[in-house]
Amino acid sequence: MAVKDAVLHALEEARGTRLSGGRLAEQLGVSRAAVHKAIGVLRSEGLSIDGITGEGYRLAPDDDSLTAAGVQALLDTQTIGRELLVFPTLSSTNTVMKEQYLNRPHGFVLLAESQTAGRGRLGRSFSSPPHTGIYQTILLHPTLPVSQIQFVTIAAAVAAAEAIEQTAGFSPQIKWVNDVLMEGRKLCGILTEASIEGETGAITSLCVGIGINLRPNPVWPEEVRAVAGALSEFGCVPRRAVLSAALLSHFEHAYALLISGQQDALLARYRSRLCCLDKSITVISPAGRYSAVCTGLDDNGHLLIRTADGQTHPLSTGEISIRL
Repeated sequence: MAVKDAVLHALEEARGTRLSGGRLAEQLGVSRAAVHKAIGVLRSEGLSIDGITGEGYRLAPDDDSLTAAGVQALLDTQTIGRELLVFPTLSSTNTVMKEQYLNRPHGFVLLAESQTAGRGRLGRSFSSPPHTGIYQTILLHPTLPVSQIQFVTIAAAVAAAEAIEQTAGFSPQIKWVNDVLMEGRKLCGILTEASIEGETGAITSLCVGIGINLRPNPVWPEEVRAVAGALSEFGCVPRRAVLSAALLSHFEHAYALLISGQQDALLARYRSRLCCLDKSITVISPAGRYSAVCTGLDDNGHLLIRTADGQTHPLSTGEISIRL
């Protein structure tokens, strides 16, 4: 780790208290001059670090910088996010991950402060200006059959909801399969994309893209404004590094349930936040729209619905969507 990143890591861990230059130098095994130089570089990069002679340095309480070292200082993970890159702007974290970083290790994360060509379900494209959200893609090299990919998306939805609850102070729900909602407004977008080996059909990598709206996006079209929401409208807006670290930490814990064979425990956490259970819904399928009642989930995470003829059917993710 570069000296400036190590200094930032130490300041982030000690946020709220001051660290003297001497203490930082001793803790990091570098000279005080190296610490002073690192502080200057961090300030030039936009971090708000104040210093008082005789008392030391601290990150200002209102600092909202988003850096790899700052996020990693807050992680509660073994693997996810331990290698992480942060960019001011990318076209799309999923797109760039697939084009440039699939050879990185399991748990590598790509994070952007803004996106110019974000992608959603069904190929929808959108832009995300700075300071309106956080956008990150987690790279996985799973040992999972293709039939279990939907559980990774479920883990991402659970992680997003839990991270928002932890950091923003309110408890969102989930609309099957991966929409994180508050009062019917969508706070979060999740897109899981797989790379599959042609001959064997095995998954070689998964890109799990998660974007969370911090504030209303000024470029949302009118039809999007009617359904989209942001954390600022329902609770506090957490520091971006705090939210990012919480999201990655909750994802690792949820994903661990899946790879250890505890799908039931993962589904229980997912089911507890589902907003459509026992409600009338509209099912949108290639064959058209029809009304049904949502009755539960099966062991594969498929939504169980009861149609007008009294029959119960499972809905498979990726094939059909619903509206409340």
